[in-house]
Amino acid sequence: MPRARVTSCTVLALALATLGPSAGAQVVDDFQSYVLGALPSPTWLDAGAVLPGTNVPPFPSGYVFSTTDAHGHPTQAVTTVGNIADSKGIYTPVPISNFYALKADVRVDRYSDHPASTAEDWAMQVTFGQNGVDNWAFTPQAGIYASSFTGGWRLYVIATSTFADIDLGVAATPGTWYTVSQTLDVGLGLFHSRILDAATGTVLTDQFTTIAGWVPSEAQFDAFAFFGGDLSLGDTIGNVGVIDNVNVTALTTPEPRALLLLGAGLVPLAAVIRRRTRDA
Repeated sequence: MPRARVTSCTVLALALATLGPSAGAQVVDDFQSYVLGALPSPTWLDAGAVLPGTNVPPFPSGYVFSTTDAHGHPTQAVTTVGNIADSKGIYTPVPISNFYALKADVRVDRYSDHPASTAEDWAMQVTFGQNGVDNWAFTPQAGIYASSFTGGWRLYVIATSTFADIDLGVAATPGTWYTVSQTLDVGLGLFHSRILDAATGTVLTDQFTTIAGWVPSEAQFDAFAFFGGDLSLGDTIGNVGVIDNVNVTALTTPEPRALLLLGAGLVPLAAVIRRRTRDA
């Protein structure tokens, strides 16, 4: 049975003055300004270096590389290393907030070869979580991940009193760019998850989910992360995930207009410039 352990653009962090009196911060990045092969620092930190577990990745465990976007145009993005690791990728601090929103273009480049369960191996997750509480594979968090076991996108939530691993009904096909967005109203435990085909803009899923037993005080999320992991004992090939065009917002006191815009994914840069489960 599963168990949970709870122990170009440049990056911008700014007050959201254009959204009215709400206090908060935003991080926007297209990774074009960074050195190839390096961690996109100083704004981004190495997720694989936070309380590393049994399988420790090389550092940096997430680095900038040259690739093509959903339309075949050259671009720079961030990829995780292909080594087997408990967690690997990047993260950045955000303020503990009442409302969180994320949006990014993401792509699976490779799945692990022997995933044991839905959340045991994941090519990537875009998530808000608690930095420094535990390895990113286990720390309290809430976000969307690509499961190596199902080859699809899933909503993942873990806190002291809460656990959810929900199929979003959309394939995460290797080599395909997806635009993934999610908002979280902490007070309500309400998630709005949207996944689009990045090349065509076709909406593949648009779901509202309320998490049963949600405890708002446990959602003390102070970081956003993009990370993957390989925890199944039979793995000989590690997951590889890619991210580009990150737009992350954390609002401490969101107003209705901000909620509406963010929930619809309509706050562009111009407008405002796992854990995981484990087998027991």
